[in-house]
Amino acid sequence: MKIIARGAEAIIYENEAEIIKYREEKKYRISEIDVPLRRSRTKREFTALSTCSRAGLKVPKPIKISKEGDKLYMEKINGEQFDYVFSIDKMNEIGKLLADINKLGVVHGDLTTANILVKGEEVYLIDFGLSYFSKKDEDRATDIFLFKNALKARHPKEFKRAYELFIGAYGATMGKEFKGIETHLKDIERRGRYHENS
Repeated sequence: MKIIARGAEAIIYENEAEIIKYREEKKYRISEIDVPLRRSRTKREFTALSTCSRAGLKVPKPIKISKEGDKLYMEKINGEQFDYVFSIDKMNEIGKLLADINKLGVVHGDLTTANILVKGEEVYLIDFGLSYFSKKDEDRATDIFLFKNALKARHPKEFKRAYELFIGAYGATMGKEFKGIETHLKDIERRGRYHENS
């Protein structure tokens, strides 16, 4: 196995066919808290991916959880990170995919351009480590807000048109549900501007 990424929460390994996400022990937490916390986060991520995968959405298919509950085995997507193959043409697809995921009651929780893979003509959302289940408009709006900020930071020249296409596809896919989400998105953005100026 080869380490391909190391984050604050987990180490990501790969072999020929799988990705293995290992939530390592945190020495600063007592075992009675650390062990169940890592297990619950792994199980929640597995469930989120299973929910999306069963619906036919483009996410890595989860395979299994280790007996210890600290490793998540999932399908290996041989794609390229969206940051490096950025294309405005993909924004409609990303907007629709996020809306379809949110409609299932899954909130990604960490949607950035780094957590999107492009494989051929297809777009996949990856890294559901901070995902959770909610159909609250504010939680769904947070997914949009995070992606909007990441898009603006990473691709400022293309940002305006790219976001227009993304939010247009998201709104069209959500239908009537989008109105409440949009209201909360504006509120989140107002709060963000207030904190920036204070």
